This record gives sequence, structure tokens and C-alpha cells, in this order.
Amino acid sequence: MKAKGNGDLVKGGKGKRVGRPEIQISAEQKKTATRAAYLGMPEDRIAIICGFASGNPTGWGQYLIRHPEFKRELETARVTGEVEMQGRVLDAGNGWQGSAWLLERTRGYVARASLEHTGKGGKELSVSGNLLGAFGGQSK
Repeated sequence: MKAKGNGDLVKGGKGKRVGRPEIQISAEQKKTATRAAYLGMPEDRIAIICGFASGNPTGWGQYLIRHPEFKRELETARVTGEVEMQGRVLDAGNGWQGSAWLLERTRGYVARASLEHTGKGGKELSVSGNLLGAFGGQSK
């Protein structure tokens, strides 16, 4: 048996192909996947639309490597949808809140809360997990 490059299946004797056949994505699945990318659906969910099992990022990734034109279609749809949605936020006319929301989610601006207190005599103060969680902390 001789292996071929680019993810092709291994050929056995007499030209027989050995291994699992590649998943075929229908035109309808591609259309739905492109729309989902446009709307911002996560890539692992788009893979399911295209017939890949949940939790199989390797198979999906290999498919996209072998089909770069489809990968470009998904990327273009995602970016086009992002531009349209960002425009809607800015056009909403709700003042600075829309711009702040957009900055938080797209540029890494995140409101961070910090809470420090000490108990009597400078001893460590015990704070319940629920209360701490309300201030951005985590309970242990």
C-alpha cells in the first residue's frame, strides 16, 4: 500500500480505496452553513449542519483544508455578517451604551470588578460564594 499526500485515502491492491470515504456536503447544507456563519454561529455547530459528528474537530478541519474555497466562503460570510451586525449596533441610536457594548465584545474592553476587605483586627474576611460571585469573584 502506498500513501498519497493531501489527506487522500490510502490505496490498496488493484486500485481499491481503503478507509472511510469523505463526507459529501450537499448544496443545501452549504447554503445553510454559509447562512449560519453569516449569523455568527460557532464553527463546531456549522460542522454539525454539514454532517460531521459533534466533537470531531479534526474531521471538520481536514475537510476545510481539502476544500479551501468552502472555507473562504464561510469566512467571508462570517465577516460580512459581523460588519452588518456591528452597523446595527451603531445605528441603533442608543447613545454611548451601544458603542460600549461593541467595544467590550469585539475589542477586549471588559468591566472588571475588584473587592477587597478585611475583618476585625486585619484578619481575613470570609465572604459567601454567592456574594463573591456577584462581584466577579469565584467561590472556592
